[in-house]
Amino acid sequence: MKERWKIIASLIEDEYDVEVQPSYEGWGAGYDPKFLPVLEMWARGEVEDIPPGAKTPRGVVFNIVEFLRRTDDYAINSIRHEISYLFTTHFPSWRLGQREVFRAGYVPTSFLTLYAVLENIKSKERILEEVPSAVFGLKGITRELVEGINPIYPHHQLALSLVYRWLGEEAPFSQDIKHYTDSMEKSFYEYIRERDYQTTYDIVMEDLWSKFRVLVDEARDLNYIDLLIDEARGKKREDGHRGRIMTDILRKLPEKQQSLILEYREKSSVDMPEVERKELLKVLNSMQDWMKDYVKQMSYLDLLEKDIAFLQNFLPKTLEVDIEHRGFLSFIFKGWDEESSASSSMKLQETQDEELSEMDRKYRKEHGLTEEEFRRYQLLIKSVLPYVEHFKRKFDNLMPEEEEHWGGSYMSGKRLNFKKLPTEVPIRRGRIYTRREIPERKELAFELLIDISTSMKKEEKFVNAIRSLLLVSEVLNRLGMPFSIKVFNENVYELKDFEEDYRVAKARIMELVSSVGGGTDLGKAISIGLESLELYIKSTHRKGILILFTDGEPTRGLRGEDLKSFILQMKQKFPIVGVGVGEATKLVKEYFDRTGISVEDISKLPSAFSFVIENQLRRLLSVN
Repeated sequence: MKERWKIIASLIEDEYDVEVQPSYEGWGAGYDPKFLPVLEMWARGEVEDIPPGAKTPRGVVFNIVEFLRRTDDYAINSIRHEISYLFTTHFPSWRLGQREVFRAGYVPTSFLTLYAVLENIKSKERILEEVPSAVFGLKGITRELVEGINPIYPHHQLALSLVYRWLGEEAPFSQDIKHYTDSMEKSFYEYIRERDYQTTYDIVMEDLWSKFRVLVDEARDLNYIDLLIDEARGKKREDGHRGRIMTDILRKLPEKQQSLILEYREKSSVDMPEVERKELLKVLNSMQDWMKDYVKQMSYLDLLEKDIAFLQNFLPKTLEVDIEHRGFLSFIFKGWDEESSASSSMKLQETQDEELSEMDRKYRKEHGLTEEEFRRYQLLIKSVLPYVEHFKRKFDNLMPEEEEHWGGSYMSGKRLNFKKLPTEVPIRRGRIYTRREIPERKELAFELLIDISTSMKKEEKFVNAIRSLLLVSEVLNRLGMPFSIKVFNENVYELKDFEEDYRVAKARIMELVSSVGGGTDLGKAISIGLESLELYIKSTHRKGILILFTDGEPTRGLRGEDLKSFILQMKQKFPIVGVGVGEATKLVKEYFDRTGISVEDISKLPSAFSFVIENQLRRLLSVN
């Protein structure tokens, strides 16, 4: 790591009293894992008061790649802004505003197109109060940002006009947009200078949103026309499900309106004269109710996508976002421990080993755990330990021993096969001999994927998942069968490699309890798990199976039919079994079909895992 980045990190650390780290892998913010559940509840508006420390990240990771050809001043002010944004924005207000506009019939993200811009500028104003000399750097960064955005709809243009107003520059938009910006200017400056979050929220909803929503309504009308223009332009592959009905709606239009749509198919609704737009909207409004409802539904989804594409320019880079049901946008908070890579974890382990007591070193050598970790391990495995030896004997019986015997039917050999003589002699085929054979012990390799997303915190799901994981791991370890353990939320983390000693991985399993959180990306987990499994079985000539445990619907990556199709395709390469618990019982049946196992009672999870292993052993370890 170059000295330049260490110096920049050190300067920001002194300024904000928070750990700052340079990285080549992207931005990140680390929150204390023990506070994550209450932090997420607070952000959703479910609780009002939480410990002040929970709201502040323990550290921030900045992306070096963005600053390789930038000045130090640019880098410092960019990192300052990210930290200021995280420290000062009031996350419950993000949620509350979406709820209010949704109840009024608007897409939730339409509020955020305004609010994200306001909070972005407000965080810069806070920096300028402490460091006035940063004004040129911050305005330069902001100017570069807005010049790279090409807003189409009027509410996006109005939000961007407020940024130009803060820069002290004229926005390149129509006089109508300028008029609205002028009417909002006083309230805008009151907002970015006010420090009480309740007062600022009132300013937004009572003064700014009341003017802003007029252009949101206008954008919705424009989008209705854009959907028809998109259809006339030609279907996109991913919009095939939409095109069939939109084609019918387009054909239902009078000849004049159809010709108008075709005329503007290489343009957009904003290029169309206002008189013709109004006439077209009037025709749309006179259609059958189901057609109007369908256009509204498609417009809702399309505006949601366009809003997100716009407002992501003004969100904190250090947080990830997730789209929930009905289009609500929420933040994904990551625990600080989750930011560390496998290599840094190993270095940390080595450092800790040096600091261990003599007794802990003894326990670590024998069990892979310190004395305290071993005590907690014993408490967790206590309920499943009686099953370990039982399942071990049960599975062992399915696996043939490597003993010699005489068998088969061959054309030549030293011993006759008397059982084959009556059938082989009459037909003169001659397969009447036996040979010395050694049974082939067909080894299996298991890839275990465990869900550690936020939903696992409820109803002791994760504790029972850990117990099940320990049971399976102990049994496979005693059978001498290779297995890998990975955990996943929106990312995938490896706890144990196929060739790694299970004792080494025990400590990592015990640390999982404090790492639960984040979204769920089943497609990514399966893809990475199968890639790892494929590499291993090709080099060892074994058969492999992937077992995935989850408790809920994916919130990131592939979903619905796309995910179902992906899993079906992957099953053609390797056996994949999905184990679902609670609400996920329907999910696994839908996505994994016949290889999906439902566990309604979490206490039955260990037996479900053992059933999967036994079933696969019977299928794949049969002796021909």
